[in-house]
Amino acid sequence: MIFRNILVPYDGTNFSNRAFQKALDIAKKDGSKITIFTVIEGEYSAIMGYSKMNPQVIKKQQSAAKKYIYKLESFAKNSNVQISVKIKQGTIIVKEIINFAKSKKFNLIVIGSHGRTGLNKLILGSVANGVVQQSKCSVMVVK
Repeated sequence: MIFRNILVPYDGTNFSNRAFQKALDIAKKDGSKITIFTVIEGEYSAIMGYSKMNPQVIKKQQSAAKKYIYKLESFAKNSNVQISVKIKQGTIIVKEIINFAKSKKFNLIVIGSHGRTGLNKLILGSVANGVVQQSKCSVMVVK
């Protein structure tokens, strides 16, 4: 099967870096396009959960995300792989990933097995698990 439109949810962890590398390998082989998708969560408060965003915190998170993603863009361009980036603000990460994947008609999601959010489950992280369960397209989970 050839995957032409690949989504890589990215959170800056080693797991998401490995997922990106796997997606890059597939894209080079199949001539695919990769989209890096990052969700900025804002500030966490034990009382309020994720708050509707302190602008300074959001700006800092966006800046950090762009720094990581810039490196990924360079790797992709050096490999002659078309890449785009989407950074979105939200609090329900799985929902954001699923909705974005549906809206852009991705045919593969490559996601790290564990990330920086939620409580890790024994085998699969909560975000990866949610994406696997809810996605309508193929999902590759990378350890």
